[in-house]
Amino acid sequence: MKSNEQLAFIFGLIGNIVSVMVFLAPIPTFYKIYKNKSSEGFQSTPYVVGLLSAMLLLFYGVLKTNAALIISINVIGCVIEITYLIFYFVYASKKDKITAMIQILVLNVAAFGLVVAITFLLVGEDKRVSTVGWICAVFGVAVFAAPLLIMASLR
Repeated sequence: MKSNEQLAFIFGLIGNIVSVMVFLAPIPTFYKIYKNKSSEGFQSTPYVVGLLSAMLLLFYGVLKTNAALIISINVIGCVIEITYLIFYFVYASKKDKITAMIQILVLNVAAFGLVVAITFLLVGEDKRVSTVGWICAVFGVAVFAAPLLIMASLR
């Protein structure tokens, strides 16, 4: 059993390293935004959805036992996504700032709050981890689908 735990930890560590690389992948985009002093042509959606995903996975990690790797990578993810959004706000037009703020309020405040409320009010304690896990899986897919919205809008 000990070797299974060690193997799980090693793969978890590898997963965290890959996750950090995924979180850092938008750096070239933000370099372009900085260089052009404008976020024109870029949307906040991938970063808002990425933040929601990291928040949900952080919540999942808190509910789950022995989830230090899940908690640590998603704290890092939240910090990185918030940094991206702050950077986006610095260079966004007023219209884009309003759109991003609405997305943040709807997804990161209301939707996350709703998930937490439903989890504690309607889901039994024995089902919370699996319920939040399924929700995380759906939003995990959304994180990778969100950039496709940008491609569709550029057509």
